[in-house]
Amino acid sequence: MATPAKPGIDVVAAVGLYVAAVAVGLVALGGVAAGASSDGLVALLPTAFTAGLLCGTTVARLTADAVVRLGVWRWRTIACWVPASLVAGGAVVLSATNAVSRDWRLLLLGVASGAVVLSGWLLSRTTHDAYVGAAIDDRDDALASWTWYQSGTHAFLIALGVVLFGVGTGASIVVGTPSYRFFLPSIVLVVLGWAPTLSVPNPGGDDLTLFSVSGLEHARADVRAYPDGIVVEPRLLPSYRQFVPWDRIADVRTTEDRLVLEHRWRPAIRCDRSAIEDVETVRDAIERARRGTADSQTTI
Repeated sequence: MATPAKPGIDVVAAVGLYVAAVAVGLVALGGVAAGASSDGLVALLPTAFTAGLLCGTTVARLTADAVVRLGVWRWRTIACWVPASLVAGGAVVLSATNAVSRDWRLLLLGVASGAVVLSGWLLSRTTHDAYVGAAIDDRDDALASWTWYQSGTHAFLIALGVVLFGVGTGASIVVGTPSYRFFLPSIVLVVLGWAPTLSVPNPGGDDLTLFSVSGLEHARADVRAYPDGIVVEPRLLPSYRQFVPWDRIADVRTTEDRLVLEHRWRPAIRCDRSAIEDVETVRDAIERARRGTADSQTTI
């Protein structure tokens, strides 16, 4: 499948921000290691950011195909985080060897490595979205399509629980004793976010529901099944399309209220079956594709 001649503006911006963040991180590490003054760093870092931004956007436009094809590489996110580990590792070495005191310079390196992590994640997501779009936008061989209404993992509650846990940890460090006022609610939020409806398998039939929290249902994404995998296009913006090949789907099953696609190493895709017009037809199409009986003209 040919990739587009030019990447979208979001991909170009992501490449520029990533190169700029890496440039700032490496310049900051070099400047701190060399003992540069605060005035010197203030003068160097904006220049490094501007130069990195210009170089990144130029490279993204000149090597459009390579940038978009980065999105198919499975380990792209980890690769993008390598410079962050170099900056953070350098900060640790400088601190351990007393080459620099534990002051704002080490904080600067920490912030720089964090910026590389965030921009690397953004680059990974935008290039993958661009590659998925290049592979499927002109395809008409979808086997089935449906709307994924939330029935299971709730990302917002999990994120809220993690943030609350971080606040509790910080408060415990300041006070000197564990702050259970934060820890217990954070654990409850994570548990509810991970599975608003908790059930256990029942060999004799449908799963046995232990508890269910209503009011968490919403249209999460549009899902299309192709001969080579599924494409998940989230409704919430900004967000990016995700392609899941069939070999990463461990199992497909239906319960009384769900269509469940078990995703290896990640939370399962749990769809409210009442929002799917013909869930058995969808499941049969998925099973045929997983067994390799569906015809495919192109590969994502």
